[in-house]
Amino acid sequence: MSNNTRILQPLILLCSGLLLSVASVASEPFAKMVGSAYSIKTGSLVYRETHQPLENGFYQVEYSEPEGQVFGSKMLNFSMSAVTPNFLQVNERNGERTEVKAVQGKLEMIYQENSQSSPSKKSVSLKSGMVVDAGFDAFIKQYWDALVSGKTLDVDYLVPSELTTFAFRFSRVTCLDETPLNAQCFSLSPISWVVKLAVDPLIVAYDSTSKRLLRFTGRANICDAQGKYESVDIQYRYF
Repeated sequence: MSNNTRILQPLILLCSGLLLSVASVASEPFAKMVGSAYSIKTGSLVYRETHQPLENGFYQVEYSEPEGQVFGSKMLNFSMSAVTPNFLQVNERNGERTEVKAVQGKLEMIYQENSQSSPSKKSVSLKSGMVVDAGFDAFIKQYWDALVSGKTLDVDYLVPSELTTFAFRFSRVTCLDETPLNAQCFSLSPISWVVKLAVDPLIVAYDSTSKRLLRFTGRANICDAQGKYESVDIQYRYF
């Protein structure tokens, strides 16, 4: 595997993670949100994710097999920042573990690829224009009017698996087929030409009125037991 391939694969996995853990920021509140993830290749259901806002800025996500068995979890803490939350994600399929927390103006990262590997640690300075995991949702809602008007916005995504940030661009795009009619759609694309060679844009659809996430199309951030990831089409329901 080339160095570029090694970097690009975990990069897009972590970026998709941003979209799969959205918090209700400046949108209609909900008690629970369930996303059904279908394989783009086969059309079959590959997993579900259940989102639940908790008290005091905390937010929980559980990942489950089609049969219902829970295999992964994520806990986010938005109490300090909606755009750069602290979070811990664990995938019990292969032992992958990712943790990010803000400490004295820095973001501390701990990443473990699987149960057989050793954790890697690093910290980076917390800067303006940085987005962490589900902070994507808060960012897109904060700049909703600008994005809808056609402006493009650049951010630095924190990618704990690579212990660094990468530059990405938000922009409004035409919605994919079978997206609800009352939707605004946005893409997340890498700015670097090297990354563009290997990574397709991620597409998200939001309800124009409620600003709720309706659909996500792109690479999943949860792998199977062999560490492989699928491109998925996730459709969300609210309760």
